[in-house]
Amino acid sequence: MKKILVAICFIVFMGICGAHAQKVVWHDDFETSKGWSEYEEKDKGQSAVIKDGVMQIKGKDEDSVISKCKTNLDGNKNFTIKCDVTVKNGLKPDNFIGLIFDYFDSKNYKVFYVEKGYVYFKQYKEGNCVRYERDNIKNYGKKDLKQLTFELQRKGRNVMFLVNDEETIDMDEIEVHSNRIALMVSGDQLVFFDNVEILQ
Repeated sequence: MKKILVAICFIVFMGICGAHAQKVVWHDDFETSKGWSEYEEKDKGQSAVIKDGVMQIKGKDEDSVISKCKTNLDGNKNFTIKCDVTVKNGLKPDNFIGLIFDYFDSKNYKVFYVEKGYVYFKQYKEGNCVRYERDNIKNYGKKDLKQLTFELQRKGRNVMFLVNDEETIDMDEIEVHSNRIALMVSGDQLVFFDNVEILQ
């Protein structure tokens, strides 16, 4: 009888854990386009194109270049967004790379981005920055930051951003209404994005 009770408790426990486990609900390895915005401005030296199985974004000077995409993300539920990032010549000072979420348009969105050994969070409403936070990357300088992994975790109304599995900024009272996300590059650099994944 004791073994049966232990077995039942184990099954119930596994069921509860399984109910809260996140599963991949959206994935893009850029082998085929899932609707990312692409463009190329040769005169400015800027572009965002899917090529050779990756999203290639070329920035120039201080202008930001983004590629956005509609997903099936449900902002009412907890979620995780992950992606692999490769910076061709390594991340240099005054350049930054970001992951945008809750994207409505170019004036209304939330973004985490990496620059100069720091991670930033900014929230824009009608083009104005209404929330701002900064944290340092402890492992910055130990690596050339050519290979990065971004991970955005949303639990309840809290959002945390991880860079190369290192926890950085943790923001509270964050609402998510849009299912669109975007990839962002600023500065004179070429960045490759791959394996964008949403878990819920």
